Amino acid sequence: MSLQIYAPSLRSLPEDAMLVMATLPVIDWNNCLLRDLHTIKKRTPVPAYAAIVMIDPFACWEDFADSLKNAEITGIINFPPASILERSSGGVPVDTGQELELRRMEWFASLGFKALFAAANESDVTAAERRLGSQLDGVVYLPPEALALTIGTDMGLVSLGPQGSPVPKFALLEATASRRPLPT
Repeated sequence: MSLQIYAPSLRSLPEDAMLVMATLPVIDWNNCLLRDLHTIKKRTPVPAYAAIVMIDPFACWEDFADSLKNAEITGIINFPPASILERSSGGVPVDTGQELELRRMEWFASLGFKALFAAANESDVTAAERRLGSQLDGVVYLPPEALALTIGTDMGLVSLGPQGSPVPKFALLEATASRRPLPT
C-alpha cells in the first residue's frame, strides 16, 4: 500500500528543523494547506491524505471539503494530532481534543473521504477504529521520538506489519526502529 501525506505547511519550516516545530504555533497549518490546495493542478487522484489540524477553532470545514475535492485529494489525516498539541498542565493528553478530532474526521468520512489516524498509543488507535470503522485506511503511529526527526523533502512512512488488527499501521520512524508494536 503506497500512501502520501500532503502537508504543505512543512515547507514553511526550515529544512533540517525537528518535526516538533510542526506542533508549535509558528505557522497557521490549516491556512497553508488551503492556500496550497487552490494552486494544485488537477491530476489523476492518488491516495493522498491532507494533513489537517482537526482542533482548529477557526476553520471553515465546508471550505476544506470543497477545496480537497477540487484538488482531487481523497483522504485526510489528523496531523499534527490533538494528543500532541493539547496537554494538561501536568503534561497528560487531554481527551477533549481527540473527541473533537474524531467528530471532524467522522464528518469528513460522511462526505466520502478516507482517513488515516495519527496516534501516539494503542488507546487512541482503538478509539479511531471504533469511531471511523471502514473509512479508516490506516493508523500512523507517532511516538514522541518521531518528533525529533528532521524535516526533509521526502519523509516516508514505514509499515509496522501485522499488529493484531485489520487496520494497517505505519510509523514515521527511522527504518531501524520501525518493526516494534504500538505501546499500550
